[in-house]
Amino acid sequence: MRLLIRFYFLIFCFSVQSQIQPVGLELSSDNVEDVIKQNNGLLWVGTDEGLNVFYDDEKHVFYSSIQDSLSLLNSKINKIALSSKNNLIVLTQDGLSVFDSDKFSFRQINFASRPTSVIEDPTNGSFWISTENSGYYLLNNLFEIEGHFTFDPLNPLSISTSNLSNSNKNTIIVSEESKVYISTLNGFNIYDKRLKTFKRYFKGNKSTLTSNDLIGLKAIGDYIIIASPNEVVVFDKEKSSFEKIFSPSSEITSFISIGENPPVLSTQNQDYELVMEDGVPAFNEIKNKIISIGNNITVTDNTFLFWKKGSSEIKQTDYNYENKVIYNIDGVINSVRYNNNEIYIGTNQGVKTIQKQFTSVIQLNSFKSSDFFYTYNNQYVNIYNNTIEAGVYINDEKRTTFKKNYRYDFSEMVFETKGEFVLIAKDNLSVFNLDKQSFRSNVLSKIDFKNLSVNNLKNIHDIVYASHSDGVFEIPLNLISESNQETSEIIFYDYNELLNKDVPRGFNDMEKVGGLLFVTNSQSGLMLYEKNFNSFKRNFKYNGDSKTTLASSTPTKLMYNAEENELYIGTIGSGLFKYNLASERFSNLDVNSGLLSNNVYDFLNTPSRLFIQSGTGINFIEGSLIKNINSEDGLIADLFHKESLHKFGNNIFISGKESIQSFSISSLKDKQEDFRISVFNAIGIDEFNNSSVIPYENGVFNIDYKTKTLIVDLFPDQPYKFNQVQYFISKTENEKDIIKNGYNNKIQLNALPYYTSELRFFAINGNGLRSANSIPINIYNAPPWWIRVESIIAYIILLILSITLFVRYKERKTKEKMEGERKSQELEEARKLQNSLLPKVLPSVDGFEISTYLKSATEIGGDYYDFFYKEGEYFYAICGDATGHGVISGIMVSVTKAGLYGVPMGEPSKILGQLNRIVKRVNFGRLRMSLSVAKFNKNVVQLSSAAMPPTYYFSSKSKKVEEILVPNLPLGGIESEKFDGVKKEFKPGDVMVMISDGLPELPNPTNDLLDYKKVYDCIEKNAERSAEEIKDALVDLSDDWAKGNMNPDDITIVVVKKAA
Repeated sequence: MRLLIRFYFLIFCFSVQSQIQPVGLELSSDNVEDVIKQNNGLLWVGTDEGLNVFYDDEKHVFYSSIQDSLSLLNSKINKIALSSKNNLIVLTQDGLSVFDSDKFSFRQINFASRPTSVIEDPTNGSFWISTENSGYYLLNNLFEIEGHFTFDPLNPLSISTSNLSNSNKNTIIVSEESKVYISTLNGFNIYDKRLKTFKRYFKGNKSTLTSNDLIGLKAIGDYIIIASPNEVVVFDKEKSSFEKIFSPSSEITSFISIGENPPVLSTQNQDYELVMEDGVPAFNEIKNKIISIGNNITVTDNTFLFWKKGSSEIKQTDYNYENKVIYNIDGVINSVRYNNNEIYIGTNQGVKTIQKQFTSVIQLNSFKSSDFFYTYNNQYVNIYNNTIEAGVYINDEKRTTFKKNYRYDFSEMVFETKGEFVLIAKDNLSVFNLDKQSFRSNVLSKIDFKNLSVNNLKNIHDIVYASHSDGVFEIPLNLISESNQETSEIIFYDYNELLNKDVPRGFNDMEKVGGLLFVTNSQSGLMLYEKNFNSFKRNFKYNGDSKTTLASSTPTKLMYNAEENELYIGTIGSGLFKYNLASERFSNLDVNSGLLSNNVYDFLNTPSRLFIQSGTGINFIEGSLIKNINSEDGLIADLFHKESLHKFGNNIFISGKESIQSFSISSLKDKQEDFRISVFNAIGIDEFNNSSVIPYENGVFNIDYKTKTLIVDLFPDQPYKFNQVQYFISKTENEKDIIKNGYNNKIQLNALPYYTSELRFFAINGNGLRSANSIPINIYNAPPWWIRVESIIAYIILLILSITLFVRYKERKTKEKMEGERKSQELEEARKLQNSLLPKVLPSVDGFEISTYLKSATEIGGDYYDFFYKEGEYFYAICGDATGHGVISGIMVSVTKAGLYGVPMGEPSKILGQLNRIVKRVNFGRLRMSLSVAKFNKNVVQLSSAAMPPTYYFSSKSKKVEEILVPNLPLGGIESEKFDGVKKEFKPGDVMVMISDGLPELPNPTNDLLDYKKVYDCIEKNAERSAEEIKDALVDLSDDWAKGNMNPDDITIVVVKKAA
């Protein structure tokens, strides 16, 4: 009996140990300090070499970087905590790192020593952080340090110790509005939140404590229960008094809270449960000693898990501390967490879990092997190796009624069924009758088969079709059931390249719809015949049009769905095709549509669902939803049979080479678990393929025009079939425009419009269930500054302003043009007037040659020449230059000419004196008139000048040129001015040249002046020529010198020569 008990114990221990399974996580280090799972599904694993986060089938590792203030404080993780708002808090040697999921970065909070625990105050959202030897830190709900409490020997209102290395959730109570209660290694403390001061209690008569080294404390009603190694003391909050209520016989080792369950006090010999009896705290013994020294407790939905850091054992009990189970762990335990119905064990050998018991698919252990499996009514037949086994299967129990070995190797044969008959063939055909449980061998012999080897069978109505390598033959079913029929009724269809090339070379499957016969094989794909194989209609071989031909060369299974009038076609590698016989169109379902695999082997049509057997599991279609059953439901991979799906009552059997498995159809509804999706992060990629995390600020992803692609990483909160979740994008809230992203959880957004875009993401899992939430995402894409709204507004304003200025400019120019035209007209009239003041023709004076030239600088010149001639009495030559040029100079010339006509002709000096007085009286201001007057007699010339340039006189007798300069003031200066004059002989051949200063002062392109010397030389060189030639020589001199430049001053030349 003792050996039997030991045997059962060993079996029990083995089975329990086998339930501890490693979680297949690729970690930055196998030494796992802590594991925690957030409500959104993120699994965080803290190791001694970084913080790992797992989501979907992906991971990310965070490390510390001294150069990055947004990284972890330290890569060695000690503990992980979650706040009530689901904030992730990471405890390391140097302090806390709080994860900001929106910015995908950490906020670093440095402490003077290692933090040991994080306790959240539910009344205000603040956090009490205990440290190894630097007291408590108080953080507000924004994780800002509001207080730092350390022991101060000079301050009686400080905390009793700074050493909080053993502090945890069992040593502090923060749930009250006004007080915080703390037990330490050196006494009991009460913190006043309003005064921000501590009141300390130590061992002694007042506290009734016999030790300052406190184990823990709990709040119950108006009491604080305080445990020390020797006793339990009650502190009355209203009376501020202490009372000892319990002194166990052995030392107290722990005082632990267990979720919503009563706290447990543990001593070396006994465990006690804290209860209230008539409003007074009391302790009741727990039947079995469970808690060891240093034990921690993790609470699941229906069990307690007791474990110790550094051990390799987990004890499990129910809430009554009974039904104890011991789990032995490979490795050393660092933490045990229970999150979202999952148990995670952090060890020095990675993350482990207590394996769940699958309930959807069960393995029927009573079936060990199978080459063929068939169910009919409540009966089954299982054929394997050389054995046929039959029986009944009722109420999930198998009862074998027939089992016999034969000389045949059934594993090399092919099978087909018709009601209670199982047809078995290769070189011949045998039949097993399930109702009679009898086996008839060699019903049709090798000779009947013409020595052909059968590789497939298909029963359609009353005909069994047999496939061989070069054709097909039909076997009437009555040949099999009635042994006395003639074999001549077997019809053979043999393939012949010349005579019967349309006959199929065997088949994978066949299906008859009315008079149409659909056939699949490896050589020709899908073919269609009418009634028999002599009436070939068409081949559906793919020709590039996936709507009218089959886009697969490897069709396998066929099934006609009469309700939809569609032929279902399973293929290898291309998924499931549906051929609509009415429209003659194909459609396709594949892994992108929700199939587990593109390899489809079998169909099973039930009234509510179509089941599809693929290489990696089973899909079933409910309405328009494609759901699945796979290994996560307990389905074990196997080499499944060609006919692997069987309906057996309310169960579906899946048969394979190594196993028969089963699941209840009703259990499919039990797997409809709600799930939600979340955003892990968003990565922006610029034109240079550089990537960066895009923060999610105030509900918006802010990017700019440099970001060419935004990748939003999504994940579901449930691990169940996470890799079969399909993601969708909707551009509008009513989800009219939906884009399917398939199984890719990374949504890649390209060519985002500028400014704000709103998208919504949702998902559908492998069970066809839609996510309980859809995530609205706002994306603000800032355009380049030159096309922003404000820039465009500025452009519009600038355009309006430009148009306004242009219009005003045009108006001004138009006015200026009109004014210019008016002035030009007036100037033209003035020019005409001035020209009218000049001689129309040169006088013809007997004995004299006269030539003149005047080139004005503007429309109205300031230069003037004239002649006064009266035959037989006088001949005067006049050359003048008003200061400046333009209209006012023209007026001065007009006044001068009028004056000349008004004064009596006499000596030139007297004429100038009279003109001077006239000009002065007209009062032209600062304007003056220079004038030379020459009077020619028979052989004499008299000359007087008012501030004119020198007059050049050439004597034909001496052959010399003389400059005659008369130093008088210009007209209009001093009214009483006396003008001097000179007299020269003027004999035939003599020449007199009068000029204005515009000629010698003419500049060239380099701004050098012509000067008087060149004028003198020119006159001297040409003096013996005619008056006209002398004038032309001077004009050519000026033109050559100026080289096309406009003259800045008027040029006047008057040449008078005494004819020889």
